[in-house]
Formats: sequence, C-alpha cells, structure tokens
Amino acid sequence: MCISKRKIVFLLFGLIGLNACVNTPQEDENVIDDPTTIYSIIREDTSTGIDVVGFSRSNPMEVRKRIFKSQIPETSFEEKRKTLYTILDTLYKLKTYQEEDIYTAVDSLNYLAIHYLKNILLDKKSRFSPLKHKMLSRISSLDKNFTVYYWEENIGVDIPTMLSVYQYVGLDGTLRSFFNMDNKDKEDFDFSTSKIFGIYKLSAEQGKLLYLLNFEGCTDNENCFKGSTIAQITENGLQFDYDSFGEAIEYFFESCAKGEKLTVSYNAAKKTLIYNILTFENKSEQKIFLFDGTSFQVKE
Repeated sequence: MCISKRKIVFLLFGLIGLNACVNTPQEDENVIDDPTTIYSIIREDTSTGIDVVGFSRSNPMEVRKRIFKSQIPETSFEEKRKTLYTILDTLYKLKTYQEEDIYTAVDSLNYLAIHYLKNILLDKKSRFSPLKHKMLSRISSLDKNFTVYYWEENIGVDIPTMLSVYQYVGLDGTLRSFFNMDNKDKEDFDFSTSKIFGIYKLSAEQGKLLYLLNFEGCTDNENCFKGSTIAQITENGLQFDYDSFGEAIEYFFESCAKGEKLTVSYNAAKKTLIYNILTFENKSEQKIFLFDGTSFQVKE
C-alpha cells in the first residue's frame, strides 16, 4: 500500500478490500483532476471501488466547490440512493483505517455524500422511505416537515464532529434541502459541526415559520456544551441568523466540564426552554426561557 503527498491525489478505495496506490500527475497523464469524472467511475465501476479526487490538506475547499458544481448522472431515487450508500460504505471503512494521512480522501467522500444527499432529499420518496445506513442518523420534528440527517465526519480530531444535511417543507409546500456552509464558530462552541438532538416547531406570530433546534458537542476531551437556536424558513430558504434570544442573539449555549450533567428540554405546551446543570458539588442550577411568539426571553 502506498500513499504519497502531492497537490492532486488520486485514490481508489475497494468496496471489499481497501487499497490505495497513487501516481503523481507528472508520471501518469490519466490521473483524474475533474470531479465530474468521479460520477462516471462510480456508475461504471462499482464492483472495484470509488475513485475520488482530492487536494492537499492545505486547500480542501476547491475540491468541495467542484464536487458541488458537478452534475449527478443517476436519474432515479433508487439509483442515487444506491450510490450514496456506496459512498457511505467507503466512509465507514475509513473510520478504522490506520493510514497516517487520509484527510483528502475522507473530506472528498464526505462532500460527495453531501452532494448526493441534498439531491435525494428533494424527492418525495425520501419522506416515505427514509434513508437508512449505519453511517447515517436522522432526527425529525413532530410534524415531520423538518428533518436532519447527520454523520460523524471523521477528520482525525479527538472529539466527534458532525456533518448535517437538512430537509424541510418550504413556504410553497415543496421539499427543500440545505447544507449549512456558514461556519458559526464561536469561542466556546461550533454549531455547524454539532449534533442536533431536538427539533420543535414553534407557535410563532403569523407569517413566521420557525423551528427550535437543540444541539450539543464538545470543544475538547474535558469540556462540552449544549445550546439552542431558531431556524427560520423563508421564501429565500432556511435561515440561521434569526434573532432567537432577543437583542440580536442567534444562539444560546451552556458549557459543562467532564463530570457535570447538563440537560436541555423544551415544553411545547408551556413554550418553555429549560436548561438544568448538576455541578461537581451536586448543586442544581436552572435557566428557563419563555417563547413569546417571536423569540425566547429569560423567565425570571
């Protein structure tokens, strides 16, 4: 097995055995540097593997953009789902892969999966036949009109980070899909790579379609967080810049150290968002927010 570092990496992952041997672009004129070619290889050569184009660790953004601009050749829901599962199968194998530098491969596969998933979730069949794969998790609102599919991106860091693709019903009644490219990276938490564990439709003022999202994650091995934000569905799409807690506050979160217990719950009947934390000293602290039809306000 040989993997060498260079500006353009050409990787072949077997579906049964995982093997990779790479030539430099100068040595092999057939090296693929166009992501649109990826799809034809997946379609025609699924018996042997997936060919993925990836750039060096210093510039992963370019290949992501090129993947997102590429056309998906499969036409049916079933064909697209099969290809997505093939990509996820390979990502699953890479979770236990011991090669020192697999970032380019994992990153390309992750964004190829996002590209397919966004397309698949536009099909009504995905609502009645939800996607099921050992790499994928799914959470939906009670009305089933807002769903998030997510998986661990496995980029070599010690703490789990997630990639999330959203499916929702737009104001015009059509299915929409969305991937949050905006990295809402705060000092103590990162919403875009957090795990969403609660989705609730809010009884908002007329003309507003709002969903409360509760999320969680860790900043290191000793400190974690849980938080909340409101996602708004507008004519322009899914927005994450809503004034969720008044005074232009989009997100609220609480941090907790290892050994502390933090729980977050929402009572739809009472419109209350409750944060409970049990400290090291076994002291219970609570913060309650009341939704007033527009935003959450601290309940005194």
